[in-house]
Amino acid sequence: MAERAAKSKKFITKVIFLAAVVRPRYDPHKKQIFDGKIGIWPFVEEVAAVRSSKNRPKDTLELASQSVNADVYQDMVMKEVVPEIQVKMPRGVVVKLQLDNASPHRCVTTELIAHHGVDSIEVANQPPNSPVFNVLDLEFYKSIQSLQPQKVARSIGELFAAVEEAFYELPVTILGKTVITLQKVMELSMGCNGGTQCPT
Repeated sequence: MAERAAKSKKFITKVIFLAAVVRPRYDPHKKQIFDGKIGIWPFVEEVAAVRSSKNRPKDTLELASQSVNADVYQDMVMKEVVPEIQVKMPRGVVVKLQLDNASPHRCVTTELIAHHGVDSIEVANQPPNSPVFNVLDLEFYKSIQSLQPQKVARSIGELFAAVEEAFYELPVTILGKTVITLQKVMELSMGCNGGTQCPT
């Protein structure tokens, strides 16, 4: 019998990404369709290589997956997401920043954003976790995941480039349909007093 060896899944590099999207819409000031894609950012950090390899010497700085806690998440939202929202969304309009109810995400509040001098963004937590509210995960992000493996990535930097390219390649129609689906799910939830056990 032939010997077979397979690499354990615990050695597969995993990177967490934060993506910000809005409903695609026509921008009357620029006279064009805004695709709704604010941006996508990886949770990575530069670390020195612990040992040498054939690819690089010891102590070379390389990207590594970052453990995400409340401080890391808050830093990412305040330094990356909020400025990008201010650039891409029209001025004078209050933007609702909707976050899910994961523990690290609850550290970002309207008061925190206002404390940093931004009064045009308000935080709204997503309703309690339910499969019906995971529309963005089930439709939009799964579509990105299906595009990303078509590109070969040998490092975290190449992986991020492939994911970012897949994010921007995704047709605007998919995001539009996804947001409409989420809107209809929210309407059904309001019809049963905000519950998650609504007929779908």
